[in-house]
Amino acid sequence: MQKNPDSVDTQSADGKEKQKKATNRDVAKLAGVSIATVSYVINGKENQHISEATKKKVYQAINLLNYAPNPYAVGLNTKQLHSIVIRTSKNACTFTEYEILHFMRIFNPICEEYGYQLSYSSDKRAVQIAASACLCFDMPNEEFYMLSDENYIPVIAVDGLVNNPIFYQVTVNFDKMKKEAEARFKGEEFAFAYIKPLNKAVCDKITAIFKKVIFVSSAGELSEVLKEKNVLVCQQTLFNMLDSVKSLNLYFYDSHIPVRGKVIMDCIFKAIDRLNVLDEEHYLTV
Repeated sequence: MQKNPDSVDTQSADGKEKQKKATNRDVAKLAGVSIATVSYVINGKENQHISEATKKKVYQAINLLNYAPNPYAVGLNTKQLHSIVIRTSKNACTFTEYEILHFMRIFNPICEEYGYQLSYSSDKRAVQIAASACLCFDMPNEEFYMLSDENYIPVIAVDGLVNNPIFYQVTVNFDKMKKEAEARFKGEEFAFAYIKPLNKAVCDKITAIFKKVIFVSSAGELSEVLKEKNVLVCQQTLFNMLDSVKSLNLYFYDSHIPVRGKVIMDCIFKAIDRLNVLDEEHYLTV
């Protein structure tokens, strides 16, 4: 990580140089605003008239200085201490929202174990979120960046590829899935059925890996899947809808489901603590 010219270096007990943590005063100085303004922005004070341009200057200074405010102070002010919010695209189909509910059922016990409250927000606007972290499911990159620009909290892409080392992203390991499906179907051709992605990079990746892909976003589109003999799925929603169809040789790849939540929670912890990790460690597959 490049050293910030405004930071102060001190000596640790072992004689090694270490970087002093930035303060809200440092953020205010770099952004050219008052300390009070920094506090208002971080805590999301709606009753203060702060322009969007000023907010962005504060967020940019926060990121440049790697500033981490006291999470307890922020939580007390926003009344949202230890909460995780799930968001999705304004164009998300019902199937995607069903899939999020399946994820929440598995992820919620993990959140409770660590003292976090999990919720799903139907708000599709790019606004500041009063939470500890935000998970964005299958969100187009344009919407993802618009939302992240408005927030200081960790914003993590789930089932989406932003390919930017500033953000963590967690997706299914499609290459591994393909190999296991080929073994399961013993070399026979198969179709991969998947809820139609809104994230273009995910869509392109899937079509590049699998020979035959059927994207579905409604019950009516399942008719194309029913024409196939061998079908691969990796989403609980599609499996539940197709499992009773006796004419299908259905393979449900689900090895990622029990581990995905733990991987995502680990990303949240690292992002909140602002740990300095290698760029490639932000791109995770399960």
